[in-house]
Amino acid sequence: MELDEARSAERLRVLHVVECFAAGVKTALLQYIASTPMVEHIVVANNRGEPLPDVDPGYRLISMESGHYARIRQIERLCKKLSPSLVHAHSSYAGIYTRLSRIGVPVVYTPHCFAFERRDVAAPVRAMLWLIERGLAVKTSVVAACSYREARLARQMSKSVELVPNVGRFESVDFTRSGEEPHETAARVVFLGRLSAQKDPRFAMEMVRDLRRIVADGVDAEWIGDGRQEIRHELADAGIRVSGWMDADDVSAELASCSIYVHTGAWEGFPMAILEASQLGRPIAARAIPAMERMPQDYLGDSPSQLARIVAATLRSSERREECSARWANVLAVNTRENQREALLGVYDRVADCRTRGSMRWR
Repeated sequence: MELDEARSAERLRVLHVVECFAAGVKTALLQYIASTPMVEHIVVANNRGEPLPDVDPGYRLISMESGHYARIRQIERLCKKLSPSLVHAHSSYAGIYTRLSRIGVPVVYTPHCFAFERRDVAAPVRAMLWLIERGLAVKTSVVAACSYREARLARQMSKSVELVPNVGRFESVDFTRSGEEPHETAARVVFLGRLSAQKDPRFAMEMVRDLRRIVADGVDAEWIGDGRQEIRHELADAGIRVSGWMDADDVSAELASCSIYVHTGAWEGFPMAILEASQLGRPIAARAIPAMERMPQDYLGDSPSQLARIVAATLRSSERREECSARWANVLAVNTRENQREALLGVYDRVADCRTRGSMRWR
């Protein structure tokens, strides 16, 4: 069956529920949609202060209502009106809304980092969040985990878990490696993400201070993203520029021209920014957190000072930068659009009703 004919026939219809359609979750979801154009995607989303993206023919966008109870009821109404084949809930709040609603539709859940992984709340709160996830697991058809660790955590609560690898936006972007900076040029260190406790910009500030003590030629540091004004001021005081939110083309240009990408997140599902920096051939160094399992250990640091030493060592020569880039590219080689498409369609096919399953085999 040709794709055009398939689209004119009955298609799998997926209702995506996203409480925070911003930053990494937004990027991850839009890549799911890009990977599966044979599926009809409808997104009900809350923008959390970031502009909602321009809608393209790949999906329909519905604004999420305000208030927890109102959102549960909205999901129920949308399921009744739209008759989706399944609902795909993204992140913790959406997972709660969807699984508390009475919809009679299979639910796929992608945590994009379980809330009980947070390190900005006390241990009793994390325990409560784990119990909530454990209790809601019985209303989950499949957990579509975004990383090996997320899948391993999910299997403690659910028997039905599949790994759907994240994919960055820049697979087809042409770039020029910036590994041959003149000796007198300051190294460009870039961070990326929402200015939040999760991304831990204060860890980045300490790392940059330590790095500037080590690197004699100076360090030019930039944070791509935005957040609370007080954190922007703190970063500025620490000599780190904040770009604000950028479109994908500008993000790729900034990343492609940096000397090294540094990720300081305190907890993660799996960082989209690392995938995108690797797609652009950049050297990468990251904070050593559980989500970094299977990543190159030589480029992971537990503390700002250790991470600064790793960054400084990587920046010493073009050969070291090339080696770093190659190590990350090798370990992330499974994070391809083809692998994502196969895994995601496999999950959707599993939970869709028998009437729809036959039309899913368009691979």
